[in-house]
Amino acid sequence: MATSTQEPSSVPIMRTVLRYSIILVVALAIIGSIIGWFVAGWPGVASAVIAAAVALMFAGVTALSIIFAARMDSGMFMAVILGAWILKLIAFLAVLALVKQLDFTHPWMLWGTMVAAMIGQLAIDVVVVLRSRHGYVSDVEMPGSAGKSAEYDQ
Repeated sequence: MATSTQEPSSVPIMRTVLRYSIILVVALAIIGSIIGWFVAGWPGVASAVIAAAVALMFAGVTALSIIFAARMDSGMFMAVILGAWILKLIAFLAVLALVKQLDFTHPWMLWGTMVAAMIGQLAIDVVVVLRSRHGYVSDVEMPGSAGKSAEYDQ
């Protein structure tokens, strides 16, 4: 592990991504449930909630793994990120295998909510990173900054 006590510049960005991801998932669960109720009744509601939970798992594991690994050296950082990616892949396949066997889900609502979650998460990632004013080389002191870091924190 690195011995630096300064918070890496990626941590505030990932916290913001995590915060907006939670808001997105709650909104998707509510809106998806309402649409699901009118499309397929209770199976539509269950499908929207399950898809929103899967979206939260994906966004949460990504953001939390980066926050956790940010202070580690590059080899351990990559190991944590790769481990998180493998965990997400296994979890996604397990959830799909489980949901496919359940009678109380609606496949189109599940698919539609997951697609909306992916598009929303992509938009969150792009907007937060673009607004972060994060340099191409992170955690470097720029001339004239006088010890201030240009972190993104809302």
